[in-house]
Amino acid sequence: MEIDQNFISEKCGIKPLNIENVDVGNNPEYVFVADPKFNPINLYDIEGNTVIVNSWIECAHYVQGGWNNTITQVFPGEQYIIYFSITGIVIYYLSKLVVKNLKITKSND
Repeated sequence: MEIDQNFISEKCGIKPLNIENVDVGNNPEYVFVADPKFNPINLYDIEGNTVIVNSWIECAHYVQGGWNNTITQVFPGEQYIIYFSITGIVIYYLSKLVVKNLKITKSND
């Protein structure tokens, strides 16, 4: 995934002069070295996972992988679907309970 250098600079800041571009790829054994001069940045992926990056190289790597410094919700109303579903289920069972009690009350008369 090729990302514009301006986009990386926008998310991670201007690339320090003493930093070489390193192609980390998907090497699970690569260890990013924290840069004490770099202010940590929170980055988020499309699923809402969070990572705190501690160097410009680490930040650039994650940004190239699709991470961003703003949270992006795929569907912001998903919580409302859950609330409406639970409310609907509760109303359904309460109405069945009321109907059952009315039948019992009528049969006792």
